[in-house]
Amino acid sequence: MKTLFINSKVWTGKESFTDAVGFDSETGKILFTGNASEAEKVKKDYSEVIDLNKKLVIPAFTDGHCHFIEGALVNSQLNLRNAKTKKDFIDGIGKHKTNNKNSWIYGGYFSEAGFKENIPLSKVFLDEICNDQPVIISRFDLHSAFANSKALEVSGILSRQNEFTPEELVMGNNIPTGELKERASDFILDSIPQESLSERTEIVLKQISILHSLGITSISDITLKEDLEIYHELIRRNKLLLNVDSRLPFTEYKNIEKYRNEFSNLSDKIKFNSLKAFYDGSLSSKTAYMHSFYKDQNHNGIRTEYVNSGEFLKDAFEIDKAGYQMSVHAIGDKAVTELLDLNDELIKTNPKRDRRFRVEHAQHIQNKDLQRFKDLNVIASVQPSHLFSDAKTSSEILSDFSTEHNYKKLFDIGARVCFGTDFPVVGESPFETIHFAMTRKSEGFQDGFLNDLRISLTNCLEAYTSENAYATYDESGRGKIKPGMCADLAVLENDLFKIDPDEIKDAKVNMTYFQGKRVY
Repeated sequence: MKTLFINSKVWTGKESFTDAVGFDSETGKILFTGNASEAEKVKKDYSEVIDLNKKLVIPAFTDGHCHFIEGALVNSQLNLRNAKTKKDFIDGIGKHKTNNKNSWIYGGYFSEAGFKENIPLSKVFLDEICNDQPVIISRFDLHSAFANSKALEVSGILSRQNEFTPEELVMGNNIPTGELKERASDFILDSIPQESLSERTEIVLKQISILHSLGITSISDITLKEDLEIYHELIRRNKLLLNVDSRLPFTEYKNIEKYRNEFSNLSDKIKFNSLKAFYDGSLSSKTAYMHSFYKDQNHNGIRTEYVNSGEFLKDAFEIDKAGYQMSVHAIGDKAVTELLDLNDELIKTNPKRDRRFRVEHAQHIQNKDLQRFKDLNVIASVQPSHLFSDAKTSSEILSDFSTEHNYKKLFDIGARVCFGTDFPVVGESPFETIHFAMTRKSEGFQDGFLNDLRISLTNCLEAYTSENAYATYDESGRGKIKPGMCADLAVLENDLFKIDPDEIKDAKVNMTYFQGKRVY
């Protein structure tokens, strides 16, 4: 069916708008954009004409960095995101225990930035709440967690303590405190029994509907190998109504062609061209790798064991030589510097090509490194919503927090920046992301945090649409509203160009179209 939107406000990039857009659900392509008089001339060619009464139409959003399958499952787990007091933890865990019959209690995703009192997070505190079931609650950044005694016992980590560093399995008087970071946290989480494939697929289907309700039709997904069976199942049911740019771990690079061939025969909605690795940890866990020591500490964070072992560097050169794109998690400014140095070496060593290396998060960038992003064509894949916690955290634990989420300076020099959420670290909403980017208002900074780093609406929208398309080599096919492009469109209830930035976080979607078909 051919559909024509008229009497609308169609954003075509920068500060440009037109009145109408026409598209075809059979081809999934945009056929026409033009003003009211031009639309009147082509109306006869369309079987459906919809008067939008001046509603804003934009390209559908792409979440440029999310853990989609993991996030969907997280949304079905214990939720302590808004916990501020000890009672919130006690009530939340107690309610979850009553309403869920799982053998483990897990999830949480709390942030100390929102705490209103001192909460003694440890196995002792969790044992007081629940001592008969294993409990592990993760920080929002997913790089650290707290477990009760039962979880430590059942997981088997107590008999393998020597496999973890003191920074990973935190000790007190040579006894585990229950605080876990990086590999230790992952070890216990990996010991939790999984739901069935059918149960997990149903959870993911609900998450796809949530994305559509937010105007999202494409994602760059940080994919785990075990996620692939869910993508298989979604395709088998003909329910994968998303464009998925899958980013598997570096360690899967020798299998990537197998996945490409396997899925190319099933669907054109998922592709495998990129691989992802972790260079450092997170800010709130003080494991982000910085040039300077943390305040009142004699350390500057960590590089992951994969990096320290030399395996990351060896694999990076092989992956790059093979022609695949790389995405590497780097929160700290020293991690960012070293990845830019790596790009210098890749360019000198491997054949010249359009590599579009991505630094995921790029949360702190030294001024001397800003121009290098543009010169090396390195993409900063960033998540402004993390400011909800990072503003307060950085002001408390860094001696110099002036580089906190300072990628506005990359926009200023014309470097490439794309937006995502890192869902489930924060919620899925692109409107919340844009709100944080434009206002920088967060816990403890109600008037804004480092306000000279606020980003304009047009830059935000481009970072969420056309720049995300560029970051996945899809700029010729989607991310803009013009003939020939994919008809992935979001019709908004609110005109983002007219409302106050404070109101953007609550903006709503009226309709979402994926490949020319209405999905919301």
